[in-house]
Amino acid sequence: MKTINYPVLLLSLLIMFSSCEKEDIDIFIIEGQIRDDLSNQPIEGVHISVDAIKSPSGMGIITDGKRKRVGEATTDKNGYYKARLKVFQEAQLLEISINENNKKEGYTDGYIDASLSTLNKGGSTNFSHTLSPTATLKIKFVNASPQTDADKFMLNWCNCGQGLTKGIIKRESCGTVQESEGGQWIGKNVCGVYTIEAVAGRKSDFSWYVTKNNETKLYLDSVFVERSVLNEFLINY
Repeated sequence: MKTINYPVLLLSLLIMFSSCEKEDIDIFIIEGQIRDDLSNQPIEGVHISVDAIKSPSGMGIITDGKRKRVGEATTDKNGYYKARLKVFQEAQLLEISINENNKKEGYTDGYIDASLSTLNKGGSTNFSHTLSPTATLKIKFVNASPQTDADKFMLNWCNCGQGLTKGIIKRESCGTVQESEGGQWIGKNVCGVYTIEAVAGRKSDFSWYVTKNNETKLYLDSVFVERSVLNEFLINY
């Protein structure tokens, strides 16, 4: 009966798995600093996550795409972060998500796309970034001169700045009319408030449509959004 040398077998398996990992994974290091784009001060506690991506082939050639989370980090009190990435070899791109889903309150999110061919394999690659601060903007609207029950109002708001905010975070009615599907307010007794997380330090642009007596008009306006205060704007239509 043939005997099995288990220590030798175990060592061989470990060497084989170790070799596979080296062949299938490339190691990269990214680092940088995240700053406030108004004050230029560093931002502490911003979460950074990194996905490696293999894109599906085009031109009639069908291959599977792939996305995998390959690293994470959080900025320190000086706004610095550093992440060691284990990237599968078929990967072509990195998608760096900064403050994803606005986890750091009071700031927008941000994204950086980078080709792996541009990264430094022998050292680290710097991906610094700025985030815009946010502030609350309340837009109140009132049907000040009602005509018929077919009066219509609809607001369009632009989420403009370095990254995205949470946008419209609350809708309230202070009249008897509720918002309908498609974002329209239809009727005479319309009184409402949109509470919006907007980019601070910039003008926030918005427009609204008013329909009365079968005539629709478009109005445009903007308001400068100050940080650390409640910003308000009133529309009487």
